[in-house]
Amino acid sequence: MILFTALAIGFLGSLHCAGMCSPLAIAVTNLSKPALINRVLYNGGRIVSYGIQGVVAASVGFVFERTGLQGIFSVSLGVLLIIAGFAGMTNFNVPFISSGINKLTTFIKIRLGDFMKRKSKAALITTGMLNGLLPCGLTYMALSYCVTITEPVTGFLFMFIFGLGTLPVMLGFTSLVQKLMRYFNISFSKITTFSMVFVGLLLVSRSLYSHHTSNHPVDKDGISVCR
Repeated sequence: MILFTALAIGFLGSLHCAGMCSPLAIAVTNLSKPALINRVLYNGGRIVSYGIQGVVAASVGFVFERTGLQGIFSVSLGVLLIIAGFAGMTNFNVPFISSGINKLTTFIKIRLGDFMKRKSKAALITTGMLNGLLPCGLTYMALSYCVTITEPVTGFLFMFIFGLGTLPVMLGFTSLVQKLMRYFNISFSKITTFSMVFVGLLLVSRSLYSHHTSNHPVDKDGISVCR
């Protein structure tokens, strides 16, 4: 269920990013031939970068769990995402944090420019990994859920599968995906709203479920024990 959630977030969210991330990926991977292999290497680096971030997020979740703050953090973040989704808020300006993110973005873009001038396979993989570090609301949503996992290995798998979910768009099938969206009358704003509310509900429900099971331990026969 967790890995399916990661795949769903990646695929649905990538539809919203089709007009932003996909052109960059195609432009980078078309600089030299063969383009298909280049796209695989580029996206491989990007997905591995997501996996590493998943390890970090799950490790943070582990610390929160040990300090007893994970439940409060998960519910608060979940409620914030639900409200933001229904309110149509996609950008948040957090003092100090937002300015730090902007500086990080500038630094990464400069490094991206440097590696894009090179045409080696290693440079493509590195470019993909740097792209995976660029600030993205979709990635942050996935990482916010990843914080509730608390197991670094599972955190890596979650974000890795999340990255796989973005592949149809990032490999260059944007036009096909957009045609399907027009056929089914699906808008980008609806996808954004659904994604934020979906992840918000997952965060809240997962936290409440964890709280319930911790207060009602299960015996060896799998029966909940009330005290």
